[in-house]
Order: sequence, then structure tokens, then C-alpha cells
Amino acid sequence: MKILHYALGFPPERTGGLVKYSLDLMKEQVGQGHEVVMVFPGRVSFLKKEPYFKFGKRQNIPYAELVNSLPLPLIGNIKNPQDFMKHTDPKIFVNLLESEKPDVIHIHTLMGLYGEFLEEAKKHNIKIVFTTHDYFGISPHPKMYLAGHDFVDDKKYDIWNNIRPYGSKTIKLRISQLSIYPVLRTLVKKLKKSSTLVDDLPEQVGWSTEIDSGFQELKKYYLSMLKCVDIVHFNSSVSKKVYEQFLPLMTWKTVTLSISSNNIEKFGKISLFAKPIESIAYIGPYNKEKGFFEFLKFAAEFISKDSNNKAFIMGDNGTIQISGINNLGTYNKQSLINNLKLIDLVILPSKWHETFGLIALEALSTGTKVAVLKTMGVSDVVPEEMRSSTVKTIDIETIAKSNFNICILPMSSHEEQIMKIYVD
Repeated sequence: MKILHYALGFPPERTGGLVKYSLDLMKEQVGQGHEVVMVFPGRVSFLKKEPYFKFGKRQNIPYAELVNSLPLPLIGNIKNPQDFMKHTDPKIFVNLLESEKPDVIHIHTLMGLYGEFLEEAKKHNIKIVFTTHDYFGISPHPKMYLAGHDFVDDKKYDIWNNIRPYGSKTIKLRISQLSIYPVLRTLVKKLKKSSTLVDDLPEQVGWSTEIDSGFQELKKYYLSMLKCVDIVHFNSSVSKKVYEQFLPLMTWKTVTLSISSNNIEKFGKISLFAKPIESIAYIGPYNKEKGFFEFLKFAAEFISKDSNNKAFIMGDNGTIQISGINNLGTYNKQSLINNLKLIDLVILPSKWHETFGLIALEALSTGTKVAVLKTMGVSDVVPEEMRSSTVKTIDIETIAKSNFNICILPMSSHEEQIMKIYVD
């Protein structure tokens, strides 16, 4: 089968779970003998204004880099919505589709994508599959979470009418599409201090009900793109619930299917045994939306209960020091495995309706217990006793006394499930 993926691109220019998953899936498909091409929003050309494709191959994956794509809100929010819904000559996409002749197009994000691409794919009767890695498209912010406020649960205020004051000029957002961006990002991270540990700011209140016509037009633009989709692959029941809440009239076919990763240590049946919990850990960016501050409060209470209790944080390169908590910093696959040997329970207290949370599977696959909030998609996978409504209600004693068995599918099995979606 010939599969054309649209994703964010390759490391080091692009990072994160979407990038990792899409590349793992493509590599597995290539290994199974399928033809794969990745289209991704690429660099900005200072010599030519119109979009065009630059072809090549990286990590054994043929690619078509969309130079001069629409802007990418990767390092800030949208401020000027008109810049994100510009039209272009569809001929560039007609030429790509007629030269590549894909059997299916798998969309992993709408960021940077011109509506004409999907419109032409529909005209060519090519099946379009969309995986819900985040909420960009039904929200101008991928997490639908802004200034400490979760708009998923908000029946009164529309995030589209409230994001403009938090937006960045488009020229700033374009920085992520410069060839030197990975270097700039590394420099910024090295200079980053403990600003994330400023006293937890209160949630923003007093949102507006006034219609922002520019952003409502952008909302319609993305809706027209989503209407071109044939099948939606929800990566969790959480993402399915949110999408159907905000798009109740959509008539597309849907499949709910947990995702996988090549970063997972062990597959198949994983046994999690009863044992005292004397060490807990947080894994992820040290920010509010991931529930970092809630973990710090929980950890302080946990440490105070017993002199043997310890708490760890990892996943961020912020040079921070917190009394009584060990900062393990960033990690790779091997250092994660080594770090988890020190830990009895990982706590993932994400405050947004996270569509999945691959790090939970990666930790579970080492035999480490993981407690998650019910608003995280990965809660589909973990046992009920390890799901909580809030961080405060995590029951460590019950988790410690319990034995659990879970099953984690390898990427090869997940790839087979995805291929079935393509031919459905």
C-alpha cells in the first residue's frame, strides 16, 4: 500500500509525542513493505513566497517538505488568524497527489496545512484518516488550555473568542521554521532558570463572551478541513469524548485505538506487584498544564509522612532546586529505565484533557506503577485503582497493596490495527 502521512517532521527540528509516534508508525510500515512518504510543514524561503515541495529522504523515510507552509503555532499562540487560513494555488497539491498516487492519506495534525491539500485529495477519491494527537483544529490551542483554564469543561466561554490577547505575532511563530531553530531552542533551554517555579499563579477568570469574528472564521476554516476526513482514529476515549462534544454533527467513521511507541521497554503482559511505595516521581515538563505544581504539593506531604519516603522529578532541563525533591533532569530511553529503578510510583497529574500520554506506557512497561488522572487518555490502559479524579485523591495505600496485570501492544501489532483502519 502507498501511504502518505502528513506530520510535523523530524527531530531535532520537531519534538514531542506526535513526532515520535508518527515516525515509529512510518518506520514500522516501511518495515512491513509498504511505500511511505511523509509530507511536513518545513522551512520558510526568503527567495520565493509561494509554497512548493522539496523532496528527500531522512531516517529511511522519503519526504516532501512543504516549504512556505502556513505558520505553525509551536512556540506561542495565534494572534492574527488571517495568516493561518490563506489560500494557495491547488496545482501544487494536484501534482503531488498525481505523482505519488497514495492509496491513503494519514493526517497527524492540521498545523501548517493548506485547505486545498485535503480538498484535492477528496476530488481524487483518496481516503483520509485523521489521528487525534491533540485538539488543534477544534481549538486554536492544541491543549484547549489557557492561563490555567480548561475550556473543555467550560460551557460558557469559547476559547476561540479568548485566545487573541495571549497570541504572538506571526513573525515570531515563524522562528520555528528557520533552519537555525534547533540551535536557538537549545540555547534558550541552557539559559532557562527556575522561572517555572514562581508561586503557582491563580487561574485566569473573567473570560469574554464577545465574538471574535476573525477567530470564528479560522474555526470554520479548520472545520471545512475536518469535513474532508473519512475516518477519525481517536487515540483514547478522552479524545473521542472531547471531539464529539465540540463537533456533534460530524458523520465520519470513528475508531478508538490506544497508541504505542518504540520507546516501550517490554510488550505483552506486564505484571505490577504489591509492594510498599516509598518513592514517587513526576515525569514531564515542569509547568502548570502538566500538573507539576500539584505534584510538588502532593510530594511535600508524602515526604513528611515518613523519613524513608523520597520524591523525584524528571523530564525538564530547568536548573531548579526544591527542598527534599531530587531533580533528575532530562532523560533518554536508557536513563529513563535506570531512573525508574529508583521509583515505586509515577504520578502523572496533567490538568488538560490529555489525549493520551505515552510516558505512562513507557513507565508501565518497566514494571513501575503509574497513577494518572481520569482526564488523561492513557487512563483507558491503566487499572481502575490507578485512576483518580484529582491528585489529592490518589490512594497510595490501595495502589501499594494491589497486584495488577496490563497488556501493552508492540508497535508492530498497533501498525496492523492501523492498516485495518486504512482498508475499512
